[in-house]
Amino acid sequence: MSAFGVVLILGLNAMIGYDLLREHGTLVDQARDETQSLALVLERHATDSFSGVAKTLAGVAEVLAVRGDRWTRGAPEVHALLRRQLALSPLTRALLVVSADGRLIHDTDTLEPADLDLSDRDYLLAHRDGLAGTVHLGVPVEGRTSGAWFVSMSRRLETPDGRFAGVAVAVVEPAAFRGFYESLKLRNDAVVTLHHADGPVVARFPDHERFVGRPVRGGAGARDEGTDRISSHRTSSEVPLVVTVSLARDAVLAPWRLRAVVELAAALGASLMLGLLTLTLVREAGRRERMLEDLQASEGALRDSQRRLILDIAARHRAEAELIAAKQASDSSNRAKTQFLANMSHELRTPLNAVIGFAEALESGIFGAMSAKQTEYVSDIRRSGLHLLSLINDILDTTKIESGKYVLHEERLAVRAVVGQCLRQIEPLAVQKGIGLAASMEPELPDLLADERALRQILLNLLSNAVKFTPAGGHIVVTADRAELDLRLRVTDTGIGIPQSELEQVLEPFHQVDNSHTRRYAGTGLGLGLVKSLVEMHQGSLGLTSALGRGTTATVVLPAGRFVVAQEAETVQVSGALA
Repeated sequence: MSAFGVVLILGLNAMIGYDLLREHGTLVDQARDETQSLALVLERHATDSFSGVAKTLAGVAEVLAVRGDRWTRGAPEVHALLRRQLALSPLTRALLVVSADGRLIHDTDTLEPADLDLSDRDYLLAHRDGLAGTVHLGVPVEGRTSGAWFVSMSRRLETPDGRFAGVAVAVVEPAAFRGFYESLKLRNDAVVTLHHADGPVVARFPDHERFVGRPVRGGAGARDEGTDRISSHRTSSEVPLVVTVSLARDAVLAPWRLRAVVELAAALGASLMLGLLTLTLVREAGRRERMLEDLQASEGALRDSQRRLILDIAARHRAEAELIAAKQASDSSNRAKTQFLANMSHELRTPLNAVIGFAEALESGIFGAMSAKQTEYVSDIRRSGLHLLSLINDILDTTKIESGKYVLHEERLAVRAVVGQCLRQIEPLAVQKGIGLAASMEPELPDLLADERALRQILLNLLSNAVKFTPAGGHIVVTADRAELDLRLRVTDTGIGIPQSELEQVLEPFHQVDNSHTRRYAGTGLGLGLVKSLVEMHQGSLGLTSALGRGTTATVVLPAGRFVVAQEAETVQVSGALA
């Protein structure tokens, strides 16, 4: 027993030590991956920025090549052209045109360029010796007059016969990169350095002002001010720039050191506890026999309990099987009901259409004139047939939805037009009952992606209910507006109202408010249930608010995701910085 305790203590400490070593390596690898990923992103950002500047310079060179006043110092039209190009590069401070002898010809900062001799600038010397059709990225320099640091990017300008004529220069602000690095909200120990391939620092985070223009080995490399750091470098393949990202090793491993202290303390405590436990177990070995006897005595009682538990489990399984069988029978009955209703609806529609057709033919007088009473009866037959056909269609749509066979045919719809059509269709019924009908719609409603037949059925069912349950002299208002981001359609009437206890139940199929006041109105109770199903198939919602004797408001909310908005033309701006 004692040997087992010693082995257990050694094994525990070995596991903790291995876990700490593994965690140490994981943190270092994660930090290295983090610096590599960040270096890749920042190198791509810097490359894209200067590539955008290069494209702008190419455009300037192409336009200047065909202008006769390009070498007229301070020419207004050339100045305006350069200003327009400058507006395309928010990170650019100025665009310059310098002649072959180093004279400043154009400057976007002023119509009267300063009389400066720039013949010693590196970009002029580089292009004078060659670099035809390419750009030159200079090292950071400090402005002679402004004292601000800038980086020049230039392109060679040539005469029609190919001789060197001058350069177009973009002045890029290094501080723009510093601002971008600050916006990334990097961890406090992170150091980002963007430097020229020839050595000088272009931008740095943090302490940009202290390091800009200094050689990398002066304090902005993989080791910063003597602190051991984990760093990654990324060299651009398009421009002579290198990005270095580093993290302080102490900061990366700080959580690990804290965990190491805690786990070592825990290991010490656990070792002491295991030692005490081992001693306790040795002392308790003598009492083991007595405990074994007690265990054997209680084993019989445990077997009895197990038998009772097995019987209880068997009874529960039987009950579950009965419930599953009942559910399956219910589902089968429901499917049979749905199929029966669908079949009956189809079977009834064929003769009913014939009845309606013959009634319309008789009413139109195609088979000869009828008496006034005959015409009245035929008209009643046609209206009753149409009403019955509408009820059958509702039953058929309900069964289709229940069986999952109702398919939406979505198209772009003008909401105002659909509402207007439904109002015109329901208007004769409202006039016949002496009910006022009005609409209030926002002037600019977005088009909707929806099934036109379903949307019309939603509105017509709500309007039909409103007309049915509104007495003569009442009024109905249809409202279409925007509720926050969604489309809201409301039908408000001054009808008999619905009790609060029935508001949820009337949305169920085949349910009607059951009281002496409402039972005198005919109907199957499918209307609101069908409306709710169609609205939900459009990812919307249906809500009811009502007061007895005062009226009801039905609100349909359709999500903003179904709006059809005209696509605006995108303006592509060149990402880059000219300085």
